[in-house]
Amino acid sequence: MLIELKDLNKTYDNGQPLHVLKGIDLNIDKGEFVSIMGASGSGKSTLLNILGILDNYDDGEYRLAGKLIKNLTERQAAEYRNRMIGFIFQSFNLISFKNAVENVELPLFYQGVGRKQRHAMAMEYLERLGLKDWAHHYPNEMSGGQKQRVAIARALITHPEIILADEPTGALDSKTSVEVMDLLGQLNREEGVTIIVVTHESGVANCTNKIVHIKDGVIGQIEDNLMHNSSAFGTNTIMK
Repeated sequence: MLIELKDLNKTYDNGQPLHVLKGIDLNIDKGEFVSIMGASGSGKSTLLNILGILDNYDDGEYRLAGKLIKNLTERQAAEYRNRMIGFIFQSFNLISFKNAVENVELPLFYQGVGRKQRHAMAMEYLERLGLKDWAHHYPNEMSGGQKQRVAIARALITHPEIILADEPTGALDSKTSVEVMDLLGQLNREEGVTIIVVTHESGVANCTNKIVHIKDGVIGQIEDNLMHNSSAFGTNTIMK
């Protein structure tokens, strides 16, 4: 099992305690394409941050590839993130003063990969995502869909086992949302990357194989979504 959560709890104390996650039990196997769906304030983003080792939990257990993730130093946490996890965010989180290829190269820079090699790898990923001609454009010169594809290339370049996507279509129109979800589905099918998408949109969730419903910090129903498809958005545009 790639991800195992047992009785996971998280409370924030901003003057008064707020119990955000209440006894979460969840298993995610290697190669799954999962959505965690819930309304604003349901705890889904907190859960994603814990999975991404960006936040700590109070009690319970989180095991990643069999290893207990608990009380890691910042250096240990960064090592896990760099080696195993790629992140995609709603707001893209691209660096505005770096062009597309420089943004995609960034994780390799932190891994100590040489300039020539990381540039070649970044160009290869941009080409795969149909952005070769945009390699030297800056984020403010790109559409939302192009920026999200740059972000996906950046997430993929370290060959992570897991991609965590926090509302990846939140800033996109419905047609572009379909393209992005199609692309994530393709990566899951063809490369076996485990993908976990946090969303409040049923259209996004219906593009995944498994839907985990979370409400008020508690996991309710877990659906095997055998009929998943990109037409959940009401259109069936396939990414070229």
